[in-house]
Amino acid sequence: MAYKFTIKGIRKFNEERVIEKFFDTFKEIKNVEDVKIINHNPVNDEIDSYTLMTFDVSTQGVNIKRLTSKDILVELPWLASQMDVRLCYAFMNAIKKVHRAVHIVDEEEKDVKLTDADAKEQWHLRCKNMDDIINRGEATVIAGVIRDFHLNPAKYIGRDEAANHTEDAFADFLNVQWSHLEAVDVREEKRHITEDEELSTIRVIDNTEIVFIGACQYVGMMKGNTCKMVKFGDFCTLMESQEEFRLLDAAQALLGKMDDDLWNELFDKADGIVKENFRKTFIMRWNTDISNYKLSEFESAMDDFFDEGFYYDWSIWDYQKAHIGDRFYMIRTGEGANGVVMRGTIIGSPYPDEDWSGKGRKVYYIRMSLTNMIHPDRTPLLLSTDELTEAIPDFNWREGHSGEILNDSQSAKLEEVWANYIERTHTISSEESGGQVFE
Repeated sequence: MAYKFTIKGIRKFNEERVIEKFFDTFKEIKNVEDVKIINHNPVNDEIDSYTLMTFDVSTQGVNIKRLTSKDILVELPWLASQMDVRLCYAFMNAIKKVHRAVHIVDEEEKDVKLTDADAKEQWHLRCKNMDDIINRGEATVIAGVIRDFHLNPAKYIGRDEAANHTEDAFADFLNVQWSHLEAVDVREEKRHITEDEELSTIRVIDNTEIVFIGACQYVGMMKGNTCKMVKFGDFCTLMESQEEFRLLDAAQALLGKMDDDLWNELFDKADGIVKENFRKTFIMRWNTDISNYKLSEFESAMDDFFDEGFYYDWSIWDYQKAHIGDRFYMIRTGEGANGVVMRGTIIGSPYPDEDWSGKGRKVYYIRMSLTNMIHPDRTPLLLSTDELTEAIPDFNWREGHSGEILNDSQSAKLEEVWANYIERTHTISSEESGGQVFE
């Protein structure tokens, strides 16, 4: 079964003309915007690497790799959808029309035809692949172009003989890829849930937005700062009658925001392991007198603050206590105004790396997503270390390691101080702007 096609004999690739011919050939696509491209970092002998897909109808897309040899490698995954197959053949036909001297071969170096009959055969082979997986009877995880698909053969075996279980499985595969892309992916965490268990995967939700819950062993239900860790199967049983819940496959689900009273009722009803004060708060430090991170870099980062995927990596002292989802506040110290310049959430597990100070110490870093950035020297509204010291005197706000953890009472008090600060600054901003509030 052909999986890879190599296009040989291109001296100078005319990408613009190929794209033009591609859309002329690919009649199934009415809008150019329906074709999506995911770019990848080239590796080894690649010049360019990307995945072509079509909105709503791709399962695995088509992988295109331009090589240093000037050949083009086209990969059609084993469980590509019918539209992916058409996409693949439209792309190769477009190249053939622009570069007429090219030679297209499969993995066995056999010549490849680009007829409709060949495309249909490729689709039938992928239907057979899906059928083989189902009949094997083993739960399988299939990589999708957007999300993985967790296939449980029991859902498709032993039903009405008239049912097309292969067609149904492909429909479910598509559904997982494209259902509610606006839903927020809940990050996977690793935690010791019980004393007799190894690290378990948990995804924590707090009923604030529509979420996509990927495969995990536990779902963490938050109520305030209390987390109830519920086994995934038990969580699905708890939620199955709720209109906001939808099980997408054997191990993944969507959950919309529900009424707070209903959420609290379900939280109380759930059978799980309860952990108080679940989310911790870390104080990160930026001492501009000694740091290799300069104010000019901070100012440059502020320009990128609203870009998708924006994050910081920063050194952390209490790294063994840090988890994905924990809060942090960045305190600027040293010459100039001192106070809170960043706030956000930890989004990565601690990792060791080269000592930023050059002293050869073993230093751990954490990846952080920011919700707030405040320039220390350009605002009269900075939440200062003096204010923090007055509110929480049993913590040293002026000096110490970066990444110190607050105790539970300090953390709760800081959240209160921050909420008051936000209310105060918004009130002042509103008054100074004639009623317009600046975020």
